[in-house]
Amino acid sequence: MATVEEITALLHHLSPASLEQVRQLVQSLREQDAGAAAQPGPQASHWSFDFVDHFSDATFTASRDPTGMECKVADATCDGVTRPALWEHPPVAGSAVVAYLVAIPNGVRRVQLKFSIGIRDGAELPADQFVAFRILVNGWKLWSTVKNSHAWEEHAIEMPQLGSDVVRVEFVTDGLGHHRWDWAVWGLPRLEEKSEG
Repeated sequence: MATVEEITALLHHLSPASLEQVRQLVQSLREQDAGAAAQPGPQASHWSFDFVDHFSDATFTASRDPTGMECKVADATCDGVTRPALWEHPPVAGSAVVAYLVAIPNGVRRVQLKFSIGIRDGAELPADQFVAFRILVNGWKLWSTVKNSHAWEEHAIEMPQLGSDVVRVEFVTDGLGHHRWDWAVWGLPRLEEKSEG
């Protein structure tokens, strides 16, 4: 590999026109190096699972009678913001359950469940009427809340240790005794492997 001193010594014997060509070449090489440095290196791919994309693999049940229950995937608008979502209108009585079996790859240890919840625009839910949202993992309640406002609420929940296993994730909605206007939706629900550090 040539040193800067060796290259400089050679430059002393070049004509002005040749020196200009060298200057242009050096400038071009500097731009190439700067561009390569700006390019992100190969990123470690992180595992994820999109529940909307895998909707056809889900199962649907009701805790009582499924009458009035509606489960599907479509864009949902909550407080004017639209995103892909799992629609889960609870039945007249009891809960709606949308369940997935998810295979967790070997080596995946730290996983978050990310999602938002909302009540679709157009629902005339009274101020004193709430919809319950719950998430169960392998039959255990991981998270729950109640909601009656339309706007999306963002959530990121730490999952239990899941490496090298098949996990059952259930999205549950319940009208808490009131069925009308329970236009419950889960926005962009997904599992994501967390980066180390």
